[in-house]
Amino acid sequence: MSGHGRRWWALGVLVTLLVAGVLSRFASTAPDGLERVAADQGISGQAVERSGLLSYDGLGGVVGVALVLAVGLGLTAVLRRRSARSPRGR
Repeated sequence: MSGHGRRWWALGVLVTLLVAGVLSRFASTAPDGLERVAADQGISGQAVERSGLLSYDGLGGVVGVALVLAVGLGLTAVLRRRSARSPRGR
């Protein structure tokens, strides 16, 4: 990848991290559709909170971006190695 391509990747990752880490602080605190239906049906009291690290805060967004990026880069590396080993024309 050229230097220009690397800069675009870095800019894309930076913007994604900013959106996930900073702008997520301004997300709505209103319940989403699933929470609303659970409340309407009277089953929301049975729910167990298990959000841990990956709740709707900035850190959860950053961790999510990092995980998706790692999986994507890992799959790309595996597929490139596989295609480099396979003979052309198949």
